Amino acid sequence: MIKSVISIVLFFGSIFFLTSSFQIQHAPLNPTGTYEYDKGDNGNGIIKVKNIGKDKFKVSIFVVGGGPSHNMGEFMEDLKLKNGVMIYKSGDCELKFIFSEKAVKVVQPGWDCGFGMGVMADGYYKKTSSKVPDMEDPY
Repeated sequence: MIKSVISIVLFFGSIFFLTSSFQIQHAPLNPTGTYEYDKGDNGNGIIKVKNIGKDKFKVSIFVVGGGPSHNMGEFMEDLKLKNGVMIYKSGDCELKFIFSEKAVKVVQPGWDCGFGMGVMADGYYKKTSSKVPDMEDPY
């Protein structure tokens, strides 16, 4: 009986040791690339992201609101990536970029980011390219 208890303790102890010794290392997220959404007459948008330093990225966004006015908004800033998230804050404007391997979710809590009337950047943008984008042309 004591031998079986000791065997069980040793067995589970060795499993714990092995699983804690060999932890899986994940590659850091690289958001570099181009992301897009297209809602037809309800608007579209494109986001470009380029690495410019350790955890620092140049981010451009160009959005077009829905009809009939199709007002536009654009933005280009250098942002830091932390845990897959980039945040831009200026005055009453806040844009939060939440990255995954295949998309970025943009959260814009308010309206005051200087975009055209009725234009917001929030939504899901699907990654369409992982190539380093041309940041000279925001579209």
